[in-house]
Amino acid sequence: MQQSKQLKMIGILTLIVGIIIIGTILFKTKGIISDAAANYFVGNTKVSIITSDVLVDQSWGSLAYKGKLKIEEMFPVDVTLYSEIDTEKRMKKTIETAVKEGSKLIIGHGREFSDVFTEVAEQNPDIHFITIHGESKYPNQSVYTFDQGEIEYFAALASSLVTKSNKIALIDAFDAREKNPEFENGLKYYKPEATFYYRYVDSRDDGEKAVQIFRELINEGVDVVYSKGNSYNREIINLAKKENIHVIGYLDDQSYMGKDHVVTSVLNDVSQAYVAIMEDYFSEDGIPHGKVMLGANHGVYGLAPFGPMLTEEEKEMIKKEMEKYEKGKLVFP
Repeated sequence: MQQSKQLKMIGILTLIVGIIIIGTILFKTKGIISDAAANYFVGNTKVSIITSDVLVDQSWGSLAYKGKLKIEEMFPVDVTLYSEIDTEKRMKKTIETAVKEGSKLIIGHGREFSDVFTEVAEQNPDIHFITIHGESKYPNQSVYTFDQGEIEYFAALASSLVTKSNKIALIDAFDAREKNPEFENGLKYYKPEATFYYRYVDSRDDGEKAVQIFRELINEGVDVVYSKGNSYNREIINLAKKENIHVIGYLDDQSYMGKDHVVTSVLNDVSQAYVAIMEDYFSEDGIPHGKVMLGANHGVYGLAPFGPMLTEEEKEMIKKEMEKYEKGKLVFP
């Protein structure tokens, strides 16, 4: 009887000790998991990107989306992208939301965010506000910008080699003839006898107006057009194919829309600007305030491969002219 009681007591004690051991293991395991989760979230910087445009293919906003995908793949960041934020009221509301959600970087996809960022930056000194192009004022504001103008000299050279009528046009999104004269100056240098036509749509996306302008230029005898549109370039290239006109594309390599009509494209890979921003953010010195000028080495601009309307000799000539320019041996007017 006594032995039975002892065995029962030993069993109870063994059960209690087992429960304590298992409980201790579970507690410590939970702590390890919690610490790992905490370290994960601490290691991922919260970033917000705001664009006033839509995210459809060929739009300015689609480049913000590409930037989001790139930096999420390359850096320890969690990115929220807000699109079609096209009024000051909506901008401020979106910034307020991004701040509440813990964003350390708020990036405005275009110069239109500069004024609002300047207004809110002083009130949020622990957050860095960045715009692609534009202006900045406070230490926690930066502008990442670039000028693909030097590439447009050689887009002009390519145009001068394929024109038969010596009538070449540029259809711009907005009036920037004085601000961005490189294509026109390139034509003056390489084809001084050519007639240059400058028109602008006053919109990035108005395909109907862009086509109307293009038809007018075709009636003037233009046979090469540099179309600096975003979503409206598709309509321009479709009409160019019907009318047998050559086109200089814009933003990405647009030869897939008309390989026999697209001479080349002025590449403008804004998504690479986001990579440059994050490289600076995670560098020892961090993001510099003020204006940061990006160059060809950042991959934000360049020329797409040339189309079949150019001979191998002409392609080699353009390449040599670009090399001369890079070495400072070529100066345009």
